[in-house]
This record gives sequence, C-alpha cells and structure tokens, in this order.
Amino acid sequence: MRRRALLGGGLLAALGASALYVERDSIAGLFPHDAHEDLYSLGVAFSSAPDSLASEVQAHGAASVLHAGNIPGVERTFVQPDSPPIIAGTRTLSTAHGAETLTAITQAFLEKASRPAPTPALTSLDRSALLDIFTLTWALPSPIAALSPNWRYTWPRDTAHVIVALAERGFDDWALGLLEHLARLQRPDGTFEARYRPGTTRAPDARSPQFDGIGWFLWAAATLARLGVLASDASPASSSPTLKRALTRSARAAVDATTTASGLPKPSPDYWEVPERRLTLATAAMTLNALESAAQLSQLELLEGEAGVGTETLERRVQETERALMETFGPGAFHRYARGGGFDAGLLMLLPPYQTQEFAERNPAIAGHIDEAFEAMQRPAGGVAPGARWKRDGISWTPQTAMFAQAYARLGERERALELLEWLAAHRTSAGAISEKILADGSPAAVAPLSWPAALALSTLEALHS
Repeated sequence: MRRRALLGGGLLAALGASALYVERDSIAGLFPHDAHEDLYSLGVAFSSAPDSLASEVQAHGAASVLHAGNIPGVERTFVQPDSPPIIAGTRTLSTAHGAETLTAITQAFLEKASRPAPTPALTSLDRSALLDIFTLTWALPSPIAALSPNWRYTWPRDTAHVIVALAERGFDDWALGLLEHLARLQRPDGTFEARYRPGTTRAPDARSPQFDGIGWFLWAAATLARLGVLASDASPASSSPTLKRALTRSARAAVDATTTASGLPKPSPDYWEVPERRLTLATAAMTLNALESAAQLSQLELLEGEAGVGTETLERRVQETERALMETFGPGAFHRYARGGGFDAGLLMLLPPYQTQEFAERNPAIAGHIDEAFEAMQRPAGGVAPGARWKRDGISWTPQTAMFAQAYARLGERERALELLEWLAAHRTSAGAISEKILADGSPAAVAPLSWPAALALSTLEALHS
C-alpha cells in the first residue's frame, strides 16, 4: 500500500469526512499542474570585504585566501532587479567595499578552476556554477545550501558534493578542510544531522538525523582518496587523527546498520527530507555506498585499526548488502520502495559516481531503467521532479535533473548528458545563477543559487572533460 497522508481541514471538508486518509497519488492530482512559486532572488553577490583582506592579498596574492574557513567581514547579499550592477565575470557588486580585492580573489579562483566546455553555453554554465559555489562557500564558517533563511544551513549531502567539485578543480587543501569540517559535525555514533547551523555542530530544528549522511561523508572521502587529495602517509594530503576517527565511526555505523535480518538499514529520511516508515532505495543505496567507500578507505589505511571495520569485514559486508539490496528492490524495478513508490533519484545513487563501475557492470538492469525513470519524473519545462510520485505541480527541480546529467555522463551517454547540461544553462536566472526549481513555463523559481546542482553541474562537466 502506498504511504497515506492526513489532509488539512479545509481540503478535508471539501472531500468529506470519509476521505480522512487518501493515497499519495490522489493528493498529487489535487495540486495545480502549473503551480507558481516566486524566485526569491536573481542570485547572490559579495557586498563588502574588510581592509585586512586587501592587505593579505597584496602581501601574499589572491590565491592565498582561497581556503576553507570563515573570514570575518566578508559580506554577501541577494541580487535583485534593482540591485547595483555586478562587476563582469564576478559575483561582486560594483558598489562593494573592497570590490577590487574581491574581484582579484574571484579571478584567481576562476583561473584555477575553469575548464573548457563543448559549447559556449556550457562554458558559461561552468563559470556560473563555479561562481554559485564560490559565493555559498568561500569565507563562510561552512558551506551553505543557499543564502535564503530556510536554506542558510550546512547539509552534509550538499557539502559532500561541493567537496568533490572543489577537489576535481584542483583545490585540494580547501576540499580537505571542508571534509575535516564534516568530521567535526559528526554525531558520536558516526551519523549526521540532516543539516547544521553554519560553523556549529547544532541542528536548527528537531528533525530526525538522516542516515544517508554517512554515505555522503564516506563517498566524499573515498573520492578525495582516489584523486590523491587524501592519503595515509606524511604528505600534505595526510589524514588527520580527527578525520580518521570520524571515518571509522561512520564505517562502524554502516556495519552496525546492516547487521540485521534483512541485511539492510532501518527506514530513515532521505533527500526528500520527510519521515519514513519504509526503507527507501536512496537510503539503501547510500548505505551500500558507505560500506564500499569504507572498504576503499580501509585498503588505503585511512581508517583506524578497529575490530569489526577491517578491510575483509567491510568487503564481505559490501557483498552481503549488495545482494540484499538487489533482492529487495530489484523485483520492483528499483522504485522508491521495495513495493511501489515510483522511480526517484535513489536509482541514480545506484550508478556511478556513487557506486563503482564494477557494481554497474555487475548489475546492468539498474542503468537499463534510467530512461524510463527520467520519463516518469519529467515535468513540462523539461527537467524532473524529485520523484515520479512527487506532487504534480509542473515544477522541475535542478538537483535531480543535474543528477541525471551526471549519471548519463558516467554511463557514456555523452549526448544525453550534454542535452541536460544545456537545459540547466538555458534556465539560469538573468544573473546566471542556478535556481532550485523551474516552473512549467521555464521560469526559474525558489532560491538561487543552490549549491547542490551547481556542484553536480561542475562534476558532470569535469567527467565529460576527462
């Protein structure tokens, strides 16, 4: 049976008391197919920098300040239609105090990070996605999802993607610093809150922790290890004791969670960020990812030598969890739940880069569903909703659309990946930012920029470039 939802009073009265509970599909049909949502801002721009930053740049160069951590006095603001002009090639207001310094720092960032792209539109997307991440990460205590109040938090998932994107563009120390920041946020049991107040270990509300956080954390670490950013020796990339302990705790959490009769973890909220009574494919996929990533890190001696999380134990648990996942979700074509729920982005979490190429080759049926999933999740403007059973409001979401682009790129479907990247490029705000949502008529909506789709776009372009 599909999950049921309790209706609000006004809608309940219209439907009658006998309709106290209705199926999710029935609720979806009640939403307008071309819902409107405001665009909160055209983007985000720097509005001020302290004089001390100018002195540091003059003394050591602009690149010297491109690192993780807070820089007091750097301020940013929303870009609105009546805002002062933005300096070309930057996200700095022309009226900003310290505009020259901020421009020099931005140029240093772009000179190192930019990559050539197959088309002018994608070259523009590459630069604007870099600027999106830059304005939401640099000089802050920790990366934020967006500047708008309800998004001005640090999500482990979003931060993991920013870490990977920065590492892929050559910012090793910055990426490693952000990974170590995630390690400091970790709960004692190795798991993570759904989100945090920037620069603190505190959640902003009472929502439940998300078990998939261990997967995002370990995946980011394993990716940095593969890129040579994280190492077990005495090099500059060596793992700190704090990071090593945190990685080991998350590995232990993944092992403990799969020491069950089913071989799979218990239900937990996932990227939909709603309470769950049934295990979702996304949570199962990121748990498998956590185990595989932990096994890779153990092989590289990046975990502490703790009983129960050695390489052999982890590799055996990877095999057992993979078998349990395939047996549980495979018969239902890898829908959100083992029995129904429609396709969602959990399918994409069973594909590279979240799973290994070897896993994809062993289980070709997963990739065989990607076109079907895209069609089921597609919305009028050309992007996708978070899932096929998401409310039918006609709104496309850029994070899940970008995830499809990334999956297609990793599967060798270059033209399909390029098509979706071109779609993202064409639906940016007039300031060049990637918004969270795209309305049925193609208009950007909600927050802009959003760090998750920006990081996904960069990693997809990097994969195509490589």
